Amino acid sequence: MKSICCNNYAHILRMLSIFILLMPLSYISNPAFLPNYSFSTSGDHTSTIQDLPANKTMTFGYFRTLAPQTDSPNSTQIFQPEGVITDSQDNVYVNDIESNEIKKYDKNGQFISTWKNLVKDNLSLNHPHSSEIDKQGNFYLTDQINQRVMVLSQNGTIINTWGNEPNAEALFLHPHGIAADSKGNLFVSDRDLDTIQKFTNNGTLITSWGDKGAEPGQFDMPWDVAIDNQDNVFVPDYMNSRIQVFSNNGTFITQWGSEGLNEGEFNHPAVIAFDKLQNLYVSDSDNHRIQIFSKNGTFLSEFGAEGTGPGQFIKPESIAIDLAGRVYVADTTNNNVQLFVPNN
Repeated sequence: MKSICCNNYAHILRMLSIFILLMPLSYISNPAFLPNYSFSTSGDHTSTIQDLPANKTMTFGYFRTLAPQTDSPNSTQIFQPEGVITDSQDNVYVNDIESNEIKKYDKNGQFISTWKNLVKDNLSLNHPHSSEIDKQGNFYLTDQINQRVMVLSQNGTIINTWGNEPNAEALFLHPHGIAADSKGNLFVSDRDLDTIQKFTNNGTLITSWGDKGAEPGQFDMPWDVAIDNQDNVFVPDYMNSRIQVFSNNGTFITQWGSEGLNEGEFNHPAVIAFDKLQNLYVSDSDNHRIQIFSKNGTFLSEFGAEGTGPGQFIKPESIAIDLAGRVYVADTTNNNVQLFVPNN
C-alpha cells in the first residue's frame, strides 16, 4: 500500500511539474492571459519580463549596459551619466557629471575617446547636463554650474561659449536642456528661470518665453526641450507633470499629461527624444519608466520598472535614439547607460 501511495505521489509531482512548465507558454500565446505592460530582457542577460498589453505594438528588449561604474576615477567608465546623444554614425556621447567629461563610444559600446580638461575663460566644464549636435556636426553642451552653453567641434575642441557674459542680453541661472531646429537655431530650457530661450548658433538671443506657474505657457522647472521635424518645440514641464508644445517662436499649441502612475500620466517628466517616425519618448523620472507617445500625445507603450537590475531604473534621466531605433537611457542614480533594442 505504501508503494502504491508513493507511486501515485510521484506521478502527481511529475504531472504538476509539466503543468508548471507549460503554463507560461499558454500565458504568452493566449491573448486572454496577456499581462498589462512590458518588455523582455535579452543580450547579456537571459531573464524575461512579460508585461505587454495585447494592443501595444512597440516593445523593447534590454541589450546591454554601457560602461558601468568602476572604482577608478576619470577612466573610460561612466560614473554619473546625465546626458546621452547619438550622431549620424550612431556613435554615442555620454555627459558624465562626476568627471565633467564627455565620453564617446561606437555603436557596439567600444570606447573611442574622452573629451576632458574643457576650459574656456578660466572656467572648466562643470556639470554638463544636456547636449545637442547640429547638422554641421558641432556639439553643444549646457555647462550648468558655469551658466553657459559650450560649443565644441566634432573632435571635442572648444569653439565658443555663450550665455554668461555680464553685459549680454540673455543670462542663465540653470541651463538644462538644449535642442537645435532645422535652421540651426538653439533652444535652451532654464530650470530656475522657468523659461525657454531661442538663440542663433552663435548665441544671439532671438526670443524667450515662459514664467513660473501652471497655466498654459508657464513652467515649473522646464527640464528639457526637444524639436520635432516641423520645428515645433516640446517641453517636459517637470513639476507640473505635463508635456507642453509650442510653435518655433513660442506660441502655445497644446499640452497633455497629469500627475499619476497610469498610462499617459507622469511623476516628473524629465527628457524627451523623437525617433525617426516622430514618436515621442519621455523619461518619466519618478515613475522609473520610459513612456512612448505619438506626436499628438496618444499613449503607445512603456518600458522599465524601479530597480537596479537590467531593464530597471532609478530616476532615469536622458534618452537618445539612434538611426536603427535603438534606445539609450542614462540612468544617473544607477550610474549606467542602458541600451534597448526594438523587438519588432
